[in-house]
Amino acid sequence: MLVAIGVVLVGLLAAAVWVRAGRETGPAAQGGLRPVVERRLPHDPEAFTQGLEVVDGEVIESTGLYGESSVRRWDLDTGRTVDQVDVPQEFFAEGVTALPDGRLVQLTWKEGTAFVRNPDTLAEVGRFDYEGEGWGICMDEPNDRLVMSDGSATLTFRDPDTFAVEGSVDVIDDGGAPVSELNELECVDGRVWANVWQTDTIVVIDPVDGSLDATVDASGLLTEDERAEADVLNGIAALPDGSFLLTGKLWPAAFVVNFEPIEGDR
Repeated sequence: MLVAIGVVLVGLLAAAVWVRAGRETGPAAQGGLRPVVERRLPHDPEAFTQGLEVVDGEVIESTGLYGESSVRRWDLDTGRTVDQVDVPQEFFAEGVTALPDGRLVQLTWKEGTAFVRNPDTLAEVGRFDYEGEGWGICMDEPNDRLVMSDGSATLTFRDPDTFAVEGSVDVIDDGGAPVSELNELECVDGRVWANVWQTDTIVVIDPVDGSLDATVDASGLLTEDERAEADVLNGIAALPDGSFLLTGKLWPAAFVVNFEPIEGDR
C-alpha cells in the first residue's frame, strides 16, 4: 500500500547510520531504526500470519498452514475479526496485497496459484498462475507493478493485470552480501519493506538497485512469556498517518508503531 510518509522516512534514514538487528545477526545497512509502540491491539494467537494489508481502515490478513489457511478482515480499533474466508485445504496461503482497482491478490506457498479476491466479500473472483514459491507481495503503485518475494534474495516485479514477470532485482547489504529469506512485503513511497524470515529484522529496500536504506530491529515487542508461545515476526502494513502495523505468526498482539533511529547510531 502506498502512503505519504516519505518526509518522515527520509528524516529517519538520514539520522541513522549502522545496525545489526534481530534474534540472529541482521544484514548491514545505512540506517538503524527501532519501533516505538503507539498502541497494542489483540491479535488471534492461532493466526499463522503470512500477509498483512490495511485497506480503507480495516486490516486484511492472510494466514497459512495446510488445512488452516484463510483470508480475514479485522477491525483496526478492536482487533476483532469481522469476516473470514477459508482457503481450500490443499493450499498454504502466503502474502496478500491490494491491486489499484481494489481487488486483493493472495499468494500460495508451493502451489503456484494466486487467488484474486473481491475486497468487500473476500470471495475468490479469479486466479493467476506462477512458477516457483510465493512468500510476500506488495503493490508498488508509483511504478504500476507488483513486487513479490520467494524466500530468496531476489524480488520479482509483475504486471498487476496479467501477473507476468517484468523484471527482478537482487537485494544486497552494504557489504555486498545477499539478503535472503525475504518474506512479507510492504511497498511504501517507492521503497519495499521486507520481513526477514526467522529474525526480528525488517529491511527497507531500494528496488532500483536492491540496496538497503535501513534495517529495523523489531525485537522486544512481545514479553518473554508471549515469545515462548509465538512464532516469528511476519506482518507489516503501512497506515495512512505514516505509522505501521506489525505482528507475527501466532502472536497474541499487533502493534501500531512509529520508527526512530537507534541511539548511538546517529
